[in-house]
Amino acid sequence: MSLRNLIRRLRREEGFTLSEMLVVIAILGIVFAAYATIFSSSIRHTSEIQEQSTIQTELRSATDKLAREFRQAYTGDDTVPAVEVTTATQITFLSPDRQLPLRVRRISYRLNAGVLERAEAISSNTNGPPWTIPALGPWVAQVKNVTNASPFAYLDVNNVATTTASAARTVTMTFTVATQTSPGRTYTYGTSSTVRTTT
Repeated sequence: MSLRNLIRRLRREEGFTLSEMLVVIAILGIVFAAYATIFSSSIRHTSEIQEQSTIQTELRSATDKLAREFRQAYTGDDTVPAVEVTTATQITFLSPDRQLPLRVRRISYRLNAGVLERAEAISSNTNGPPWTIPALGPWVAQVKNVTNASPFAYLDVNNVATTTASAARTVTMTFTVATQTSPGRTYTYGTSSTVRTTT
């Protein structure tokens, strides 16, 4: 190909028409929109899974702690019940603090506006009952987004349902939590705990 032919070809004004360019732009727009939708859906799904995992971890940790503390409910005095309050939304009991010298804690869990909260107070004396225990300290959130209204149920020593605090020997806990990013998705976790000693 001669130089003259090459220059002539480069000077030609052949190319795409406006309608062809518009069609290409429209097709590229559709392709990019589809990729953006897939990408944003993937990011949203990943954040939902991470949030669900975090909530599940917090819920297991809180309920396992409650179960462990309730299992050790104790006053050191057979005439005083270790379990003080048993409602569908709150439980309060006495439990040792595992320190030397021994102190007794008043521990309370409650469901308040969809949040499982915990508060405690530690006895000021260490010489045994009667224990001198101040008012409960501040309520600390353990798990948020609890959707069920009545997480606690109780059984007596014969495994019969009871609402009497002094008779309660087993607590059954069932919590249903929802993620904030997708409130329709819920996760339910349940466990139970029985007092080791029968005061």
